[in-house]
Amino acid sequence: MGKNSIIIASLNPELYSTKRLLEEALKLKRSPIYLNPYQHQLTQQKVKISGTYFHRTTGTNYDDFDLVVSKHHELHGMKVTNPVECLKTFRSKDLQSLFFTEHALPSIKTLLYRGDLNAKVESEISKLGRDNKFILKMNRGNQGIGVNYIEGVKSLHSVLETFYAMKDQRFLIQPYITHKKEWRLFIVKGEIIACIEKTLNKEDFRGNAKRSSGKLLKKISDELKAIALNAFNFSGLDYAGLDLLQSDQGEILILEINPIPGFEQAEELSGKNIARELLTLL
Repeated sequence: MGKNSIIIASLNPELYSTKRLLEEALKLKRSPIYLNPYQHQLTQQKVKISGTYFHRTTGTNYDDFDLVVSKHHELHGMKVTNPVECLKTFRSKDLQSLFFTEHALPSIKTLLYRGDLNAKVESEISKLGRDNKFILKMNRGNQGIGVNYIEGVKSLHSVLETFYAMKDQRFLIQPYITHKKEWRLFIVKGEIIACIEKTLNKEDFRGNAKRSSGKLLKKISDELKAIALNAFNFSGLDYAGLDLLQSDQGEILILEINPIPGFEQAEELSGKNIARELLTLL
């Protein structure tokens, strides 16, 4: 493989973002190769390769073999984007919450725990406040899957006891925050490529692209821009989708940093060739 070669590692070549990267790489004469890391074999044979490896799998199935495949290509000479070490942090929401704490970034109050539902855990849940409305998120999820709205402390306790009995507590707890606005910012190499202000579906509280409509913002507030770029600069990522909201009290909070962002909605609303920008900027 030559230095201009590109591997697009994804679970499905027909996914919008995967297909667009393959199309644009072909137009740029970058010899694109599609690879499914979960249909792949590795040996310890050392083969020198070069080019760029686009990691486009999220690890929602809790199997990190895709990271192993990416690391393999990195060790053999390819530039992996996003960096493998950063992917480890941002594919799990519990590690993300620690990242927000480490860098004092404005984010939603979060409770992580393991074990039985004892008095101390109940005390910490009560501190989350906010009208006894909660969000229970699985540590790994994508496009709103694994995000659950729970109303009432008794209902939350019942769910938590069920997970404990199942010996599966890979979740975090947050207060449900009524919010006025939500945004997705697509950032590449410290440059905001697109900012979408979302209109949430009244029948669904989740604001991902498939469950909401949106409009492109041509002018971004200084506060929103500063918070998003500050978080991005700490992340070590080459590119990312950042989701932020404005609470009913006016505070801007980071919801999530997505290191494998889809960009169908961003391309449609902005008219920009984001696939080409990714291939050329990275």
